[in-house]
Amino acid sequence: MSSPRVRERRSFSVVSSVSSFASPHSFLAGPLLLLVLAWLAVGAHAACSSVRQVVIVGAGMSGVSAAHRIATTNGECFKVTVVEARDRVGGRMWSRTEAAPAGSPTTFFRGEMGAQWIEGATGNPIYSLARRFKLSIGRQNGREIQFTANGKRYGDARWVAAEAQYKTLVRQGLAWAWRQNKDVTVQQAFTSGPWKRRIFQTPYVQSRLSVDFEFNYGTTLSHLSAWYYDSLAFKPPTVVVTNGFDNIPKKLMEEAQTAGAQLMLNFEVTDISQSSGAAPKVTITGKNTATGATTSLTADVAIVTIPLGVLKANTISFQPALSARKTGAMARLGVGSINKIFFFFNETFWPVNVDEYFIEDGQLPRNRGRWVDWVNLKRAWGQTALEGVALGEYAERMAQMTDAAVIADAQAKMQRMFSRYRKKPVQAIATWVQRWSDDPYARGAYSYARIGVAGDEDHCTDYDRMGLPEGRVLFAGEHTIWQYQATVHGAYLSGVREAKRVLKYF
Repeated sequence: MSSPRVRERRSFSVVSSVSSFASPHSFLAGPLLLLVLAWLAVGAHAACSSVRQVVIVGAGMSGVSAAHRIATTNGECFKVTVVEARDRVGGRMWSRTEAAPAGSPTTFFRGEMGAQWIEGATGNPIYSLARRFKLSIGRQNGREIQFTANGKRYGDARWVAAEAQYKTLVRQGLAWAWRQNKDVTVQQAFTSGPWKRRIFQTPYVQSRLSVDFEFNYGTTLSHLSAWYYDSLAFKPPTVVVTNGFDNIPKKLMEEAQTAGAQLMLNFEVTDISQSSGAAPKVTITGKNTATGATTSLTADVAIVTIPLGVLKANTISFQPALSARKTGAMARLGVGSINKIFFFFNETFWPVNVDEYFIEDGQLPRNRGRWVDWVNLKRAWGQTALEGVALGEYAERMAQMTDAAVIADAQAKMQRMFSRYRKKPVQAIATWVQRWSDDPYARGAYSYARIGVAGDEDHCTDYDRMGLPEGRVLFAGEHTIWQYQATVHGAYLSGVREAKRVLKYF
């Protein structure tokens, strides 16, 4: 799979600065350094004339990272309360875990229903957190198998030739798009000439485009901006947390609570109101999803970290109303659809030394994203299971299908792909279906730069607008940080960004 552009990042590290003062030859070495740090801490706390109330809406990665940074940096001056509509921490990071029936190859089933990969471990804060929390980390081996629509495996020579055509199409198509005087869709870029149109329509290219673009950005090629779809990336390798990716936000929240933060689950926010005057406040009103009881919290500042799909649905009333700058950006950005299915088995019948399997479809381009990507959960995660991914327009059409129809459809595709390894279909002992677009607290997978977004030469400024404050209401989430949009590390960094804003200005 292709990677977004990689750019070098340089940052100033407080830790490295302190350690340089503390070298054996430094005047501030040893006990004197401890006295200086203690004096600085006392000075900071002494400047705290009153405790400020901070309410964070949402306990996904961005909300939890904001809570953690504020509480662990200056919990004496800021009382942090995190409210979350779900009954769990993590948001779109959900490591669903259930006990397996007797006789199963494992004692439990686990699947990453949402975010699944640490995309680039080098310099990635999520990877650093996984290491700090001593989580189990698996590395992807990069091995893939490509199948035709009728289940025939690509030979090496055929694959190399098809991949070369695909890369040429992408390179030439994007180069053409960048030469235009206005933005075009990715699909227009890849069909802008006779040769490109012919290559674009081949089954291999259709499946690769679905995996590389529709999976990475959560939408169809005809909606995706060719100018602004891309973002920065951390350098390889890509790794996974094999004992529960959502342990990262959970453990961050636990540390925040140890530092004084509070967590209120099953709290669905319905209204956020700001008062004016000499001492403006923010009132956050919500209902308990279990009892229906209404509760209001008063804060000096609020950080809203709910997903873009929920913001677009207007399920929360803002008083005063959000600015045209904010609502315009909200309308222009898109929210993608990605659905997953998990099949758990008593035995493996697929090549287990491979990370992913890609299969073409016989009805193109209509079914381009139809269970095109399958993930082997045996090698890295230790689960005797396969995970299928549905993308783009096909994922959107799944909203009209029952779970039974979805399961039957995915099974047919899976059987076609692996029939050479096992002629007779193998019955799954458990099946899970996840539809993020149907989740009322997600309403989609993640954001993307839709054709028509606002931007400058190489930067989608609508993401910046989503991250701007509205009075004392701040905003975080993967949809507020163009550099790392649609990623877990982007969500984390946006939460840290808003925490710094609170610590500096409030």
